[in-house]
Amino acid sequence: MKESELYQPVKMLLEDRGYVVKGEIKDIDVFALKENYVIGVELKKIISLKLISQAIERQRICDKVYIAVPEEAKRRHLKHNPFFMELLKRLDLGLITVEAGKAFVVIESYGFDNRNTRSAKRKKKKALKEFRLRKTYKTVGGTKEKHLTHYREKVIAVALTLKANVEASPKELKTISGIHDAPRILQKNYYGWFKRVRRGVYRLTEKGCQELQRYTK
Repeated sequence: MKESELYQPVKMLLEDRGYVVKGEIKDIDVFALKENYVIGVELKKIISLKLISQAIERQRICDKVYIAVPEEAKRRHLKHNPFFMELLKRLDLGLITVEAGKAFVVIESYGFDNRNTRSAKRKKKKALKEFRLRKTYKTVGGTKEKHLTHYREKVIAVALTLKANVEASPKELKTISGIHDAPRILQKNYYGWFKRVRRGVYRLTEKGCQELQRYTK
C-alpha cells in the first residue's frame, strides 16, 4: 500500500466529522479544518521513530495530530513494541488505521496545547492562509509529486490563458485570467514556463506546454 492510498480513506473519515480536508499543506500530509480548529495527519506505510518525530513537529501547528498507517503495519509493530499504544497516548498523538479502503480511529487525540509561542502562531497562520487560498482539492497527501500550491494554481491560470491566446502582454493576461499579479509571475518566471518573444509580449515555453498538461488532464 502506498502512502497516497491512505489519503482518501482518512479524508473521508474527517469529512464525515464535518472537516474540510486538503492534502499537503505546509508539508502536512492531511490538513483538516473546521471553524479554525486544525487536525493534522501524517501518513506512513510503516511505523518508525521518524514518523513519531514528524507528528510531534506537527503539534506546533495543529490543534490535534494523528498518525495513519495500514492496519497490518500496526499489528506487525505491536509484536515488537507492545508499549507503542501507551507511548502515543503519553504524547497525545492519535492513531488511525486503514484496512480495505476504510479508516478507523484506534486512539483518539484530545489536543496538545503547545502552540502559544510566537513562532507556532506564525506557522499556523501561514498554514491556514495556504489552506484557504488554495482553490482545488487535487493534491493528494502522502504523494511525492510536486504539490499544487496556491501560487502554482495562479501560474497555471496564467499559462492556460496564454496557451489559449498564443501570445499576450502582461496587461492582457492580467485582465483575461483575473490573476492580479500576472505581470509579476511572468517577470519572476520561477518554473521556466514563460518567455518574452518581444517587448511586452509573452508566450509559453516548450517546458511550460509539457508541464501544463500534467495539471489539466
